[in-house]
Amino acid sequence: MIEMACERNGLCDHDQRSFKAYLARWMGWSMLAAPWTRDRIMPKLRASAVAAAQQCGPGKGGCGLRWWQGGNDKEVGVGEQMSALEVMQNLLVDQVSGPVGLDNGGISENDPTAGSDAGPVRVEHDSITTGDKAGAAILTLMVFAVFFGGGAWLIMSE
Repeated sequence: MIEMACERNGLCDHDQRSFKAYLARWMGWSMLAAPWTRDRIMPKLRASAVAAAQQCGPGKGGCGLRWWQGGNDKEVGVGEQMSALEVMQNLLVDQVSGPVGLDNGGISENDPTAGSDAGPVRVEHDSITTGDKAGAAILTLMVFAVFFGGGAWLIMSE
C-alpha cells in the first residue's frame, strides 16, 4: 500500500500520513459487506501488513511511512502508527461476525420517552398573534435593509 500523492516525493502532510489507515479499514468493511471481494482484497492486505511490520518494531521509535522500502524510514507519527494498526487488524476480519442489525443480534429498541418516566414529551404551542406577525415583518425588513444596504455599500465603495 502506498500514498501515491506524496510518499515517494516526501511531501505528505499530517493528514496524508493516515490515509492508508482509512483505506485498510474500508477494505476490511468491504470484505464483510461484500464477501465476494475477499479473494481480491485479502492478499493485498496481507502483503501490506508484512511490509508495515518491517517498518515497526521495538526500539525503532514507531512505524514508518514508506512500507515499500523494507526497513524503517524513521518517518514516525500517529498517522503511520494508525495505518500499520489498521492494516494488521483487518487481517482478523474472518474472526469477527461483522456489523449487527435487527435480524442478527442487534438489541436497540425504540424509546419514545427518551428514558423519561414522564411519558412522551408534549410541547404546547401558543397561537400566533398579530404582534408576532408584526415583529417578524419588522425583523425581516431589517435583515433585507442590512443585506441590500451592505451590498450597495460594497458596490459603490472604491
